[in-house]
Amino acid sequence: MEPQDLELLFDWENDSAHWWMGATNLPISREAMRNFIAGNHDVYRDRQLRWMLDAQVDEAWQTIGALDLYDVDPRHLRAGTAIHIVEPARRQGHGLEGLRLLKAYAHHHLGLRQVYAEIPSGHVASEALFGAAGFEMSGMMASWIRSPHGWKDVSVWQCLFDKPCDP
Repeated sequence: MEPQDLELLFDWENDSAHWWMGATNLPISREAMRNFIAGNHDVYRDRQLRWMLDAQVDEAWQTIGALDLYDVDPRHLRAGTAIHIVEPARRQGHGLEGLRLLKAYAHHHLGLRQVYAEIPSGHVASEALFGAAGFEMSGMMASWIRSPHGWKDVSVWQCLFDKPCDP
């Protein structure tokens, strides 16, 4: 993350339409976001890491999304992963390439054994993306998250690095 990412992150994190998918239920101030970006991040202390995803758009580089590792567990060598791509940049291969880079970093630099994703039911595009990235659905958690339209199941998708999903 860079200081110029402040407004994008501020908008994305404060879009309450998406809060139901995560643990956020309050807006984040610009000052808190500025401090987060400027912070001295350590993946083992913070148990999370965020990258901004840039792509060439109309011959200029633009930030089109973000990738997260969260709940990094150094004992069990696993971490959750999440991805956000802005609407105009979706379905163009950026998410797949971002996940490829994230998996390589998690495996080769952090020494993790696996990464996983939790996908709310009905998110067909996310299931297709993670499937294409080598993740396999390994289970379902019933009524796991509360959405504006009621309770949703969540499927768990795993990429075990000692299987064909190797980065």
